[in-house]
Amino acid sequence: MGIQEPDFNLKTKMDDHALEQVPENERKSWIQLSNNTMGICSTILIMLFGALATFTAGLWFGLLAGIISLILGTIFGSLLGNIAQREGLSSTVLTRYYGFGIKGSVVSSLVFCFMILGMLALENALLYHGVLFFFKLKPSIPNAILIYGIFTLCWILLSLFGIKIVYRMASIAIFGFLIVLVYILVNAIFFGDNSVGDFLSFGPQFSAKVGTSEFIAAINILIGATGALTLVTADSSRYARTKKDVILTSLFGNLMQNIVILLAGGIVAYVGIGYVVEYYMTNDGMTSAQAHAIAFDDMASFFIILGGIVGFILMFLANGKAQVLNTYSGSLALTNLFAAIGWKGNRAIFVVLANIVALIMIYFNILSLVESWLDALGVLTTSMATIIIVDFYFVKKRIPLNNNEKSIETINIAGILTLILSSILSLYLSYAKIFPIPVLASIVLSIILYPLLRLFIFKRKSVMNQITDQDINS
Repeated sequence: MGIQEPDFNLKTKMDDHALEQVPENERKSWIQLSNNTMGICSTILIMLFGALATFTAGLWFGLLAGIISLILGTIFGSLLGNIAQREGLSSTVLTRYYGFGIKGSVVSSLVFCFMILGMLALENALLYHGVLFFFKLKPSIPNAILIYGIFTLCWILLSLFGIKIVYRMASIAIFGFLIVLVYILVNAIFFGDNSVGDFLSFGPQFSAKVGTSEFIAAINILIGATGALTLVTADSSRYARTKKDVILTSLFGNLMQNIVILLAGGIVAYVGIGYVVEYYMTNDGMTSAQAHAIAFDDMASFFIILGGIVGFILMFLANGKAQVLNTYSGSLALTNLFAAIGWKGNRAIFVVLANIVALIMIYFNILSLVESWLDALGVLTTSMATIIIVDFYFVKKRIPLNNNEKSIETINIAGILTLILSSILSLYLSYAKIFPIPVLASIVLSIILYPLLRLFIFKRKSVMNQITDQDINS
């Protein structure tokens, strides 16, 4: 028997099982996979969320909100990740089997794209402002074309060769990120005006005291990104070997996002806010109020002022690997979206398209819409995850199949209606001040609505709609 030649097919590496099951010989341990989930959330954007949450409710109540998000995110990430591990499929392809159907998965892909490409756009915008700040440049069309063009080219080239390069980059970048972050914090402790006790116990900065509304606001800031991490965890968990690997992958991603980065964002913002405000007042002639108003829109300036060139490096360590992961996950969602409507293109095309969509979102100034975007992000992603979980663990067990085949339909009306109704109702209940945490409302509504609609109203009429994996991927 001859030696089998290794597969150097470039298209195979680029596609990276975007629409098919991950083979057993490519499964990985949680140590490798958690580089992905920790890497995608160790960014300036998530630090911004941590700063906003802790400045809203104070450090300790902000941390409590992070613990709540950690628990919820780990549970949902493990439940959804277990499905992805068993099926070997990405989160958007899973929705073909569970909750939405083949054509219906277009809806879930749009939700995922809204989430992950929004992250890609926001991180790009923060990096752009950081480069302007560091080199003392003014916003202009030529600067935007040059800087965003370099970013986009980097993310495309680094994302084209699949998960292996992404994992290697994430593990190296996380290590470097933590070292540089410790440097900035130690520098602030020993050379700043605040004592350790000050920035480990600071109270709310946006109001005089902490009340129920401030605590709930902190939860809402954090929990939207946690819902997004749940779907990203599923994309990583399709490579997991065991359920234990899934649970640990979800746990470490949520620990990084809701505890480590939350604390880092809050402390860095608290230590640096005075320096940033003073810089804008001195160099740009702003009033104190004007400088405070724009400080968080330019979060990268905190790291540059506190760390100089080291802080500038941190900015790219924190965001570069995450942008590769965002592009990678976004391309998976776009691959499923277009395949569901009849076009199975090369994933490389969708890597490029993902970045183009992100640039369009930047053009429409998504950075100014963070609060509204977070609310919508949270309810859509958690409702989508809940529908998949309820379908897999509860509903499908009550639908009889022939010969143990997988049940899949063209469109699952019950799933689409549940997503729409639960999202609209949860946002309405929040805006009407009836139930102030829309993500929790969307979870409860999805758990109630989907089984009712699927089992009693939109029942399967026959098994004629069952389709094999080969049919789906053709």
